[in-house]
Amino acid sequence: MGFAEKLESSVDLSRFPGRVCLAAWHLEEREPVLVNAETVVHAASTIKTLVMITALQQVQAGRLALDAEVPLPAERPGGAGVLAELTSVHRLSLADLLRLMIVISDNTAANAVIDVVGFPAIRRCAEQLGCTATRVERRLMEVSAPGRIETTALDQARVFDALATGRALTTELTGFALDVLRRQQVRDRLPALLPREAGCWHKTGEISGVRHDVGLIGGSRPQAVVAVLVDQLTDERSTADHRGGPACELIARIGRAAFDALPG
Repeated sequence: MGFAEKLESSVDLSRFPGRVCLAAWHLEEREPVLVNAETVVHAASTIKTLVMITALQQVQAGRLALDAEVPLPAERPGGAGVLAELTSVHRLSLADLLRLMIVISDNTAANAVIDVVGFPAIRRCAEQLGCTATRVERRLMEVSAPGRIETTALDQARVFDALATGRALTTELTGFALDVLRRQQVRDRLPALLPREAGCWHKTGEISGVRHDVGLIGGSRPQAVVAVLVDQLTDERSTADHRGGPACELIARIGRAAFDALPG
C-alpha cells in the first residue's frame, strides 16, 4: 500500500463543519490525494511562501541580495508580527524580513518584500511553479484595496513540491528557505501531533473563518507535501485572532496521518 492509499484510508473529512481542501502526495511516488484541491480560497498568510521564493529567485538572478537593506512601508498593518510596534526600525535586511515573514508571519515584513519584488515578479514565479489559480494583487491586510489574494490547495502543494525537489531555487537558497520554514513558531496544525523525530517545513495562514497549513513532512528531509486549506468555518474559535479549534485539530490529524503513511 502506497502513501496515497494509506493517507486516504486514515482521513475522514465527511463530517467536518467547514470546507476542507486537501492536496498531498509523496515526493517520489507522485500519486496525489486530492479533495476540493482546485477550489479557490483566500490564501491568508500561506501566500508568504510564494513571496519568499520570488524574492529568493531575484537573489539567485543577482537583482537582490540577502544582506541588502530594504525599507519598511510607511503604513504598517496590524495582525501578526512585531514590526508594527517597532516604530524606530525603518530598514531591515532582506534575509531578516524573510525570516520575520515566515517564522512569526509578520505582515509588515511581507509587505516590504512584496514592495521590493513587485506584483509582476510574484505572478511570474507562481506561473513558473505551476500555479494556475493563485493571485497576489494587493498587499497583506489592505482589505479595502482592489485585488485578490487567493489560491488553491493544489497550487500551494505545487509551490512546496517545487521547493523540495530543487526546481524553484539553487541548492543554497533552497536550504535557506527550508531552514526558515522549519522554524515557524505557529505549531498547532501540521506539526502538532508529529513525533519528535519528524521534520515539518511549513507555513500557516488564518483570518476569520479560515485556517490553513501547507508544508513538507518527513524525517531528516522532506518526503511528502501536504496542503490543507479550510474555510467556511463558523466555530467561535475560528475568529481572526484566536488559534486552535476543530480546523487546527483536523489539520494536525492529517499531518500525523501523512507522517504515518510515509514508506518505512
